[in-house]
Amino acid sequence: MAELRSTGIHFGQPTYNQNGSETNDNTYQGRAAAIVKIGFGSASTLNELANGGSGSTGYINGTEVNMGVPKASDNLYRISYMTTADDNDGSTSGMGVMVYRYVPSSGWDRLLSQGEHTTYDSNMGDWYRHHSGIFWIPVHPSYPTEAHSFRLYWQKHSSGDVRFNCDIGGDQRRNGHINNQYEVWEVNRDIITTTGSFSPNF
Repeated sequence: MAELRSTGIHFGQPTYNQNGSETNDNTYQGRAAAIVKIGFGSASTLNELANGGSGSTGYINGTEVNMGVPKASDNLYRISYMTTADDNDGSTSGMGVMVYRYVPSSGWDRLLSQGEHTTYDSNMGDWYRHHSGIFWIPVHPSYPTEAHSFRLYWQKHSSGDVRFNCDIGGDQRRNGHINNQYEVWEVNRDIITTTGSFSPNF
């Protein structure tokens, strides 16, 4: 059973009063928060441009988030990003997102990358799309007691320009929202288990 509380999402089995069906705050057997901390924001540059030939890269402005020292050495970070993008010049173009992690003793390390044409169009003219990704990143295995920061970078395919964080007719942007979303969650590994072949030990 899951319960949303001010301290996070909690999992636990409720116990019931033998004389009725009501529960109260101290009858839950489990109280561990699934989500330890959330950092969120919006990439800061409207109509940012990914340009250059295949393999070109660049920092997505405003996407550095400092999550502080992780609560546990085996926790995971769930990073999600979505932006509205446009093939700015109408020619062949593609783009993907890369995730970097920083701790003082190791510096910035590239950990996961979608590939340079995760979204792609082959000379299709005026072509808009949502570019998105969800990434699971572990606490640094060698430096778990140091503050962790994260950044997103773009990686480019072919010669056409990709305009992202687009302004679009009829949009409504305010208080720093630039047609994108960016969140970093620290997740309790004791609550969230991994499946399949995913092995977050990097």
